[in-house]
Amino acid sequence: MARAGRLIYDGFLMTWDGFWMIWLSNLFWLALLIPVITAPLAFAGLYACAHGIVHGESLDWKSFFVGIKKHFGASLRWTGANLLVFALLAFYTWFLSYRDSNLTDVWRTLGGFFVGLASVWWIVNMFTFPFMLVQVKPSYLNALRNSAVLFLKWPGQALGFTLFNLVVIALSLWLRFPWLVLGASLPALMACLCVKDVVDQIKGTSSPEA
Repeated sequence: MARAGRLIYDGFLMTWDGFWMIWLSNLFWLALLIPVITAPLAFAGLYACAHGIVHGESLDWKSFFVGIKKHFGASLRWTGANLLVFALLAFYTWFLSYRDSNLTDVWRTLGGFFVGLASVWWIVNMFTFPFMLVQVKPSYLNALRNSAVLFLKWPGQALGFTLFNLVVIALSLWLRFPWLVLGASLPALMACLCVKDVVDQIKGTSSPEA
């Protein structure tokens, strides 16, 4: 958790330095999210800008659209996987809604399992797109596996960033105005920063041959 706190502080400094791009990418993201069908493009551009800020790249307003072009395929795979999970969770919720009063304990157990599974998936999924951006050939399954490893090996760091992003999203929903500024771009930046730190740690402990 302490490491997560230091990294989040570094993320605030990056946000301050690159605020113009944070705000602009958030606006572009909102604009492309409205038609719904362009949502994959919105997330591709958003995460590409967040990834660039974290890695110290020089960005301008065109970077959002360059990111869309570069990561179009990855965004489609990521969105498709998310839609599949959402559909399964929706079916599971519908299934639990038809409860038999004689099986109360069973339904309660299934409901608890559902909440736990959904929570773990949400945490792991937060890091999948950032992991796809650091791969030479973006693969959702490899990114999902790496995200699971991040959660299992560095649980404090994963939970610290998850809690922070939940607070940002909750405040954005409550106050609404943050959605226009950094409601999505700041969580994306923090997720990319967490992934970068984990990749750097792995590289630092790997042999040159690895």
